[in-house]
Amino acid sequence: MLVSTDGIVLKQHKIANNRRMITVFTRNYGKISAGTSINEKSKSKSALALRPFTYSEYDIFKSRNSFSINNASVRRSYYSIGEDLDRFLIASKLLEYLDKILEEGQPQPKFFDMTIEFFDAITEAKSNFETLLYAFIVKTLRVQGIMPELECCIDCGKEVRDFGYMTDNGRKAYSFSVSSGGVICEDCAEKEKTSGNSLIFKPQFDIISMILYFTEQPLARFGKVTLKPEVSDQVKKIIGEYIDRYMGVDVLLNDIQWR
Repeated sequence: MLVSTDGIVLKQHKIANNRRMITVFTRNYGKISAGTSINEKSKSKSALALRPFTYSEYDIFKSRNSFSINNASVRRSYYSIGEDLDRFLIASKLLEYLDKILEEGQPQPKFFDMTIEFFDAITEAKSNFETLLYAFIVKTLRVQGIMPELECCIDCGKEVRDFGYMTDNGRKAYSFSVSSGGVICEDCAEKEKTSGNSLIFKPQFDIISMILYFTEQPLARFGKVTLKPEVSDQVKKIIGEYIDRYMGVDVLLNDIQWR
């Protein structure tokens, strides 16, 4: 059966007989692995559509157990991503994250639209690329139903208005337990530490407000949001540990030099 669908290339590798296996995140079929004989090095429209950071339409032969790309055409090219190393590294992390969280053959239209939104935003952004990635990841947590608890202490249920600490700049903040999965009051944090839990963070910023801001604001806004280096490093660590624990995805932890 011949089908057409929009898609984004996540990765590819060579296989036998001058063919390539392309992992494509498609709008209609989710993540699929499709073989193709299209020569990526040619200047044809189909070849351009096999390159990273392109939003394309694919003509795919779908059999019971496999897919094969017969033809493709670019809808939108984000070639400028490859012209800036920092932008390229963050966008590559996004593709790596998607490849790890998406299940084969399970459509995720919300994620697909968010990915196009991310590409649009990172192309327009002049800096702050890592903040875009943090926001994208947090938005996916809500879609997947694994958002951290932010309204009360994850251990004892005490409402957030009844606990917290003052930061160096005089603002209220909250400890965050990766192991338990949300904000935690100081009494429960001490109990967890006593039991040997080291994945408790005490950031010098309001982690609740930051996570909610990531969730609620459009991605385009984050190209203009500058986090202090020390804040960005801790946000990266908290989100990285969280998705590693609950999703088994280490894209923010497997290379500490990418920012």
